[in-house]
Amino acid sequence: MRIRRLVAWSVAVAVLGSLAAAVPSVADGNHERVMRVSGAAGGVLGPEWGPYAGDPVRFAVDGTATDPVRPSGSFHVVHRKPDGRLLAEFRGRLTSLTAVDEVAVVTGVIEAAEHPGVPLELVGKPISLTVYDGGRQDRIGWMWGFFGAPVALQQGTAPDLALTEGDFAVNNNRHPAAAGDGSTAHAGSAVEVGRAVRAFVDDRAVRFELAARIPPGGDAKDVSGGFRFVDPASAAYVEGRIDCLAVGGPVAMATGVVTGSDDPGKVGKPVSFALKDGAVDRVGWLWSWSGGQSVVDCRSGVPFRAARPGGVIVRS
Repeated sequence: MRIRRLVAWSVAVAVLGSLAAAVPSVADGNHERVMRVSGAAGGVLGPEWGPYAGDPVRFAVDGTATDPVRPSGSFHVVHRKPDGRLLAEFRGRLTSLTAVDEVAVVTGVIEAAEHPGVPLELVGKPISLTVYDGGRQDRIGWMWGFFGAPVALQQGTAPDLALTEGDFAVNNNRHPAAAGDGSTAHAGSAVEVGRAVRAFVDDRAVRFELAARIPPGGDAKDVSGGFRFVDPASAAYVEGRIDCLAVGGPVAMATGVVTGSDDPGKVGKPVSFALKDGAVDRVGWLWSWSGGQSVVDCRSGVPFRAARPGGVIVRS
């Protein structure tokens, strides 16, 4: 049977857990693992933002956590027009914080706001920020609950805005620019145009493959590609198609749907993936059937598992 052709995978996945178990634990040996993100930086919105193109935006985050869903800290966002007029300014407290290497995803709730250019209620609404500490090139991505975007704890989209002033620090480290920022070319890449991701992990704990591509001029939904892995809880082989891909520098978030499995109950279920192409390539994932996690288009958690042996390629 077709889905049995990689049955050997099932031997290798007994120790792998769901997101709740695999994303950074609160303890590292005998010490608590503290996750941190801090700094303030800004940039200018590009032409893809339509009527907001050319607007300067600025973000500040200061947070720490040992438990990802019990962080301390705050965020502050300012969006102005090019002539200095205020469109929106809001701030609030963090509700989750997850950080691995140079990538952090934080969520929060707005507690105070001034928004003459946004005729919506902002106070009490959730937000999500994805921060990439790229050394020479920091990046950020966001989701605003007041615009109707679904916001789930520990989930974010790709950091698609390149920041042009200021600085973020994730885990108090500084990292060289990753391959996705053009500092280092990956040998053997088969994709030269458009936005694309490729990931492969094969070790004693997990075997995982994913490839997806958006053609030049396409958007997040104009994606083709697929994935395959073994579900760690049931050892069932799973394969499917990618239906949404967001790329920001060397970080990508992808979502898809299961089209075939040894377990018929998984067919039709959504899944999501987080990918980072860097000094340490990493992957992450969310399965809709594991741990009560919701899966929303082009959202995922941080890339948490080192892709060694294997690798990740992200092209933006």
